[in-house]
Amino acid sequence: MGVGFTEESTSVAASAVPERVVLAARPQAALRLYCVPPAGAGPECYLRWVPLLPPWIEPCSVALPGRGTRAAEPSLTDPAYLSARLAPVLDDWTDPRPFAVFGHSAGALLAYEATRHLRRTHGRLPSLLAVSSLSAPHIDAYSAGLPPRLTAGLEGIRELVGPIPDQLLTDARLMAAACTPLLADCLLLLHYRHRPEPPLDVPLSLYGGEHDPVTSLPDLQAWNDLVTTPAPVELFPGGHTYLQTETKALVGRLAGTLDAALNRPVATA
Repeated sequence: MGVGFTEESTSVAASAVPERVVLAARPQAALRLYCVPPAGAGPECYLRWVPLLPPWIEPCSVALPGRGTRAAEPSLTDPAYLSARLAPVLDDWTDPRPFAVFGHSAGALLAYEATRHLRRTHGRLPSLLAVSSLSAPHIDAYSAGLPPRLTAGLEGIRELVGPIPDQLLTDARLMAAACTPLLADCLLLLHYRHRPEPPLDVPLSLYGGEHDPVTSLPDLQAWNDLVTTPAPVELFPGGHTYLQTETKALVGRLAGTLDAALNRPVATA
């Protein structure tokens, strides 16, 4: 006897999709920048970017089930399912402006796979794919690097998310609420299996922390195997969560790269 789907489960599946979050509406902006949150985080982690981005960039993010303001929903841990549903959020048919995608940590994998899904379905491709602090997906580094950290207790978690507030350490319920989406995104990475495809013909930017214990420089450089035009790795002071302390420098570097990618005219006095 086959297993059927109830009306309730069908409804949940239909609603379990990423949602676009416009961090600052800029309808006159030339480009939308989608910032995919890192493991365990919601779009609010990119709010600090808003005043740092130039007015010609509209800052956007995505809200994923089980993360951030959607923490009450079940998390999705199937990378193929999630990236396929992220793709049409990025390529908004109602908005003809070009778009770019930035992803940090687990967000980098979703950004990459959503871009590949857009190519398979003949959608528009981003003007730039920027990935940060994640090993290239085809070298099978996730299954080797994540389990030791997940079994190392608080020290392993700190390597993934940075300092843990004392309030969380003394409140088991708060700690569980914070760790659940993080563990879900770790499962997403562990479930991932790379399927070879032709290299992406999309401009690439690679970012990382100089002292990242999770993602090594060679593992970042390996992303160049997956695109037609290789890019150098740009490193910033810090570890896996360098973007928390190097926000201004990272956003400035990314904005400059986007400026060049769009071939924007030089302003004259």
